[in-house]
Amino acid sequence: MKTLRRWMLTAGLSLMTALAATPASAQETWKLGTAAQPGSVLYDIVMKFINDFNAASGNELKLEYQLIGNEQEMHQQVVRGRIQLGASSFAGGSILVPEGAVFNTPYLWRNDEERAWVTDNFGLPVAKKLYAEKGLELILVADVGWNDMVCKNACLTPDSLKGQKMRVSPSQASRIVFKQLGANGVQMPLTEFWPGLQSGLVVGGDLPFLFYVTTPAAQSAPHYVLTRHYHHPSTFIINKGLFDGMKPELRAKLLKALPDANWARKQVADTEGPKMKEFVAKGGFVHQLTDAQREAWAAVIRPGQAEMVQAIGGKAQEVMDALNNGKKAWAEKFGKK
Repeated sequence: MKTLRRWMLTAGLSLMTALAATPASAQETWKLGTAAQPGSVLYDIVMKFINDFNAASGNELKLEYQLIGNEQEMHQQVVRGRIQLGASSFAGGSILVPEGAVFNTPYLWRNDEERAWVTDNFGLPVAKKLYAEKGLELILVADVGWNDMVCKNACLTPDSLKGQKMRVSPSQASRIVFKQLGANGVQMPLTEFWPGLQSGLVVGGDLPFLFYVTTPAAQSAPHYVLTRHYHHPSTFIINKGLFDGMKPELRAKLLKALPDANWARKQVADTEGPKMKEFVAKGGFVHQLTDAQREAWAAVIRPGQAEMVQAIGGKAQEVMDALNNGKKAWAEKFGKK
């Protein structure tokens, strides 16, 4: 009997110790889906956000990276709550928020300074409302990079793409670019682009360099032509219901952990040049264009701007008006014409 009592006492003390060491509630894990892959600065920016939040959140909530190559599917998963957050671009979200493609309007910006200032001060407030209507909280707009032409063979002039089978993304900006160029556009998600290049279904498309260089396209289509025809802002999103339901202290930690938009833009700008040199050293081709050569592309593509906005529909004109108002304000504020 004494032996049984001793065993029960020892077992009871062990159970109490185990319970004391266990948190009152298990740590919750949220997934952040993105097509950004290890080896790119875009992935590094995502991971800085994840790591900074995890360091600040304690045991209450943890963020985890999840690779999702199809950005359209990723957005759907965030809306449905299958994953909780995402990092993508306006083009990637165009299935849900087609008006976001207005930020990709071809040859819209004079320079990077204008683009960043107008986006932050005039574009972001409008975009946040549009995303909220679709069940998404847009918590950051930063930078993915400029879209340039990606081809199996050097495609240095607008005429070189006439009749060529080029991959078109689900964004209206992509559609109008290749329509204006007279290309034979084939719409497909990113996940189908890589085998499409390998099989010859398409001979090229357009991508931002820092993403392109981490994908199979860098081998299948090694010619990267710096047309700079439109820009991709990066977007960080979260399921709006979850965001609104977060404890205020935890929501504040999430927002504080977000990278500064201008810092993120600088990381992209500072990384692109060295990565291009590495790519060339490995046998790839980066084709620089003169201002006159790039203007030849713009002269063909730019006239499609109004058609693009009309095709997007919805509140696309409202977004374009906001960006144009911002461009005027930027010119007045900084004395640029």
